[in-house]
Amino acid sequence: MERYSKVFGSKWQSQYSEEFKRKVCQEYLEGQDSRTTVERRYKLGNSRIAFWLKSFGMEMKKPIYLSSYVMPVKKDQDVPADDSASVKLLKKQLEDALLEKELYRKMIEVAERDLKINIRKKSVTK
Repeated sequence: MERYSKVFGSKWQSQYSEEFKRKVCQEYLEGQDSRTTVERRYKLGNSRIAFWLKSFGMEMKKPIYLSSYVMPVKKDQDVPADDSASVKLLKKQLEDALLEKELYRKMIEVAERDLKINIRKKSVTK
């Protein structure tokens, strides 16, 4: 099987033989490889196989979509008693984070007042 019907100086000007085009299209349609994988294997340009399939009146393979697993919703009644410790821990962490936020806010206020510089970004700036 001959790949090119005419050979030009550049691969971009090459015209592929009808037999080669049909062989590549059949390999794509019958195989498990994606279109881009087959195009790379034969060093073809992007979407070349799609163009050939359209010109031959063939249909492209439909992509296979895998459904994602949806986790079941956990109800409040299913929460065991030992989770109360983790809830308490999370509440403590949230309280610490809020205190830290307040500390940073106060530090910025003091720095702005004492150093007379603007640290916070103005809402009307461009």
